[in-house]
Amino acid sequence: MKKVTITHIAKAMGLSPVSVSRALANQAGISDELKAKIIEKAAEMGYIKPRKYTPARILVLHQKPYQHDNSNFSYMVQGIEKALQKADTDYSIEFLDKENQSRLILPYRLSKGFKFDGVIFIGRFNPEYVSFIQQEIPSLIFYTGYSPAYDHDSVWFSFLNAGYKQCKYLIDRGHSRIGFLGDTKAYRNKEKKTGITSALDEHGLPVDELLFYERNEAFAARLSNLIKEGLLPTAFICEHDFTAVELIRLLQERGLKVPGDVSILSSGNTEVSAYSLPALTTMDLNIEYSCHTVVSTLLKRIADPAKPAENIAILSTLVERESVRPL
Repeated sequence: MKKVTITHIAKAMGLSPVSVSRALANQAGISDELKAKIIEKAAEMGYIKPRKYTPARILVLHQKPYQHDNSNFSYMVQGIEKALQKADTDYSIEFLDKENQSRLILPYRLSKGFKFDGVIFIGRFNPEYVSFIQQEIPSLIFYTGYSPAYDHDSVWFSFLNAGYKQCKYLIDRGHSRIGFLGDTKAYRNKEKKTGITSALDEHGLPVDELLFYERNEAFAARLSNLIKEGLLPTAFICEHDFTAVELIRLLQERGLKVPGDVSILSSGNTEVSAYSLPALTTMDLNIEYSCHTVVSTLLKRIADPAKPAENIAILSTLVERESVRPL
């Protein structure tokens, strides 16, 4: 059956579409008698008034103070905001510190009675606080704060895949003694370690746990000992660009060159990676795409609250620069 429009009603009554539109919207400029006739004719013809579009209302919560710097966190917040605008949503972005989480204090907008259809958590939040917020906003998604304990929608970066690709890249260039530098207790680096060891296993190379170095105050002294004992890896995979820049400085202070003596591969593709000397070979996280995935997945959840939870891992892309050399 063909949909009845205002134009069809106007044509049937010999009126202008403007007059019919005003009558159906109960606006001034048309007599009550004519208005009643138009409404009656519209009902007779099966006219259905279009529903007014209401954009989704989204609350974005993050735990780091927002600042203009070279960290990917700033790009993630900006990317989420851009994706929300592109999706034509109403949104509010709030910083929420750890103390307010532990005290189960509502975000400012919620405490003032604002209503939201969905919430985006940027980073890992206290599970008790997440449950607290879910009582107010049932539809939620995590961005980068992935945990195997969560049974919610989440979008994060596959560090397992990144670690595998980084290690294979170095192996393909003749490296076999490959070190890792970072916070080895962090979940993302546990994933990355699995990727690195998988690549080593597949290429028949030994996995040496002693080559996974903790990024702490003691590392500088440890690095000096590795150089002195001739046990320095030929290449390092660093947890992110800032760690790589610090490692380059430590190596240069000890008379070693990158990549002449040691190759370095990092993650993040932040601005510092391009301006480092040498410029860093690194992994681009595809942040813009991940932000659009977060927003589209949350909107799917709002439209279908009963759908299964999705855990979406975004793969990184290798950016080749000057910090790795073949052996």
